[in-house]
Amino acid sequence: MARISASILSFYFDSKERKEPVDKMILHINKALKDREQEYDILHLDIEDGKFVKTKSFTPSMIRKIHCSKKKEAHFMVLNYKKYLKDYFTLADMFIFHHEILKRDFPKTIEFLHKNKKYVGIAVNSETHVDELKYLDKVDLVLVMGIHTGLPGQKFMENTLWKIRKLKDLRDKENLKFVIEVDGGINHDNMQKVIDAGADILEMGSGLFK
Repeated sequence: MARISASILSFYFDSKERKEPVDKMILHINKALKDREQEYDILHLDIEDGKFVKTKSFTPSMIRKIHCSKKKEAHFMVLNYKKYLKDYFTLADMFIFHHEILKRDFPKTIEFLHKNKKYVGIAVNSETHVDELKYLDKVDLVLVMGIHTGLPGQKFMENTLWKIRKLKDLRDKENLKFVIEVDGGINHDNMQKVIDAGADILEMGSGLFK
């Protein structure tokens, strides 16, 4: 059975629309996480810098106020991932970096995180082909975007399924160890076909909380 990674990004943007103070947003998040804690396995933290994507999201000070005993994964939708890694290092167990902005010395980042008992993932945008991915023999997770990277609440792109299948076939053929996570537009109506395609972890935000 696939694990569920709970995304709280929609709370951030809902709060911004209502012009709520940060503390009220955090109260909503903490209540939702507690009410649904039996329905998810991981807390998914979407970190946006306003450059790699047009929007910004959670700061370290906000995340420190979020109460959740589950493992946490930080999904960096940022350009300067080294800076963000330093700022968020103590706040997550898994760090996911976008393939599209990785630098040549990324293997040193992988080595550093593994030495510090952290997990490493790479994310691939919906427009990027699986064949372009590097470091599959070194990372712990591959995150496949099922929507255009950025805003929550988008509809799942059906052509993501072939990408999941291709990654699973590649993993089996090469005897690799990474798990496959799928992010964006997943709900109770489409989750089974995503699992059947080969997903090990489903990232759910609106599909879980709404």
